[in-house]
Amino acid sequence: MVNLDLNFASYHVTPLFILLLIGGFIGIITFFFLIRYKKTPGVRFWLVWQLASSFWAFAYAFEFSSTDLETKIWWSKLSHLGIVYCPMSFLFFSLAFNSQYKYLKRKFIIAGYILASLFILSPFTNELHHLHWKSYSINPLTNATDYVYGPLFWIMVLFTYAALFSGIINIFLLYFRLSPHYRRQISLLFLASILPPIGNLIYIFQVNPVPGFDWTPFTFIFTGLLIAANLSQFNMSELVPFARNVLIDNIPDAIMVVDNSYMLADLNPAMRNLIDSKEKTVIGRKVVDLFPHHEMVINEVAKADDFQTQVSRVIDGETRFFDMQVTLLYDHNKQKIGRLVVLKDVTRHIEAEEKNIQANARLKDEIIEKEKLIVDLDSFSHTVAHDLKNMLGAIVSASSLIKQGINEMDKEEVLEINELIRQAATKTMHITRELLTLASVRQQEVKVQKVNMHRIVIDALNRLDDMVMEYNAQVVVSESWPETWGYDSWLEEVWINYLSNAIKYGGTPPVVHLGSEVLPDGRIKFWIRDNGKGLSEADMLLLFNKFTRLDALRVEGHGLGLSIVKRIIEKLNGEVGVESKNIPGKGCVFYFILPSQPEV
Repeated sequence: MVNLDLNFASYHVTPLFILLLIGGFIGIITFFFLIRYKKTPGVRFWLVWQLASSFWAFAYAFEFSSTDLETKIWWSKLSHLGIVYCPMSFLFFSLAFNSQYKYLKRKFIIAGYILASLFILSPFTNELHHLHWKSYSINPLTNATDYVYGPLFWIMVLFTYAALFSGIINIFLLYFRLSPHYRRQISLLFLASILPPIGNLIYIFQVNPVPGFDWTPFTFIFTGLLIAANLSQFNMSELVPFARNVLIDNIPDAIMVVDNSYMLADLNPAMRNLIDSKEKTVIGRKVVDLFPHHEMVINEVAKADDFQTQVSRVIDGETRFFDMQVTLLYDHNKQKIGRLVVLKDVTRHIEAEEKNIQANARLKDEIIEKEKLIVDLDSFSHTVAHDLKNMLGAIVSASSLIKQGINEMDKEEVLEINELIRQAATKTMHITRELLTLASVRQQEVKVQKVNMHRIVIDALNRLDDMVMEYNAQVVVSESWPETWGYDSWLEEVWINYLSNAIKYGGTPPVVHLGSEVLPDGRIKFWIRDNGKGLSEADMLLLFNKFTRLDALRVEGHGLGLSIVKRIIEKLNGEVGVESKNIPGKGCVFYFILPSQPEV
């Protein structure tokens, strides 16, 4: 029967015994401290680790202080419950901490703890095979147990060290994946994780300041304390959780984590490149300082739980567009602890969308232009073609008359017929020229420039000298003309059409005034006023839209002029119009409006 009575006869109470008991109680206290983090990935293995190390410390305390060899061996066997479960729990904790969840499937966890449990059988069945301990005795100087180890013990050591060093490697690799702000924490965790194997090696290979004393349970408890302190100080399991590699460093999206105070807590390389700053100077800074031009967006983010918008940033002189998705982060108590911000570069998408918009706009303009052309051609077939046919018919008829009566006609008759041919040919050439002008306006792209409108008006009048004399017209031209932008030859055609209409449709004799005025919006209105009988509302609606010829009984024409005027002015980003009160003698005011500055 093993003697487990706690009396001074069976146990030798020493400061090391008391120290081991204190260490065990510290481990228990740490266990209860960790319970509040039990929903955090990895902490459940940490809880097993703390319980196992505390049990190990208690069992080893009684083994070390016992004076009876059989009692010592019994406590030593019990301590193996901590010896095998501590390294395995540490390994699982490191896997969770490093987000290696593919190795944390239920079947792997159960298999790991079953394998650890098998090694417990080795010391408990040692009397049958002596493969764990070949022999053991009490050191009379230190009261410690001296063991001669067997092969099963070394296999168990190999197993525990494989688990320990695998966990240490996991933590070491994590150092290179986290930002420098958290590397201090990982460094402390790494240093804490190498203490247990150091303590155990000191004991096994007897390089011990206290001969025979096993420091391993102390080191496991101390490691747990350091990790608990890290958790309390850095709060890493809260804001930068164990699933850190969710922020995959090689994805193109820019990702950052901000706390409730909108301080930058973590970021990936894509976000670091976007901020264009060294990471050491970025972590811990206010987000508004890193993105000063987006303070309004940041304020909107603060008001909403989840938020999505589009932002832009100039990078290397080029404007880049990003879809910004903000998601709230919660701790295990469902408390808001920060936000995950993801910026996805959508510049190519925006540019493609803009190109589509421009292409659609061009297509729409082309459709409108084609519709205008259809209307133009339809009107042409009803007016211009008819006029051309009449004039060409007149030429053919007149030439036939000359041919038939060349020997009978006197000189006066021939000259009269010849004059008819000349007039018909002249009108045909005039129509042809205007058709060419209309076609060139539709197809030609010109660069607008500053124009001298007074000079253009004078040039147009010079071209109409014969018409002015024929109608005995009086033309009054303003001396002051504001500066505007346009294209000289096109504007001259506009004035030619306006002037010829004003003279033809004016009073008897025609009195025509030309001038300009600056509109409230800064544009320039150029106008021409005649003294004709005016136009009705119905007549004004027909102007500029088709090849309309009003007052056909009084004057000849083909209706091309105002269509040309409208096409030219629209090409110059202006507009045309007519005003009339339909009062004889008050006439009409035809006008066109041009911008005072060129449109970009």
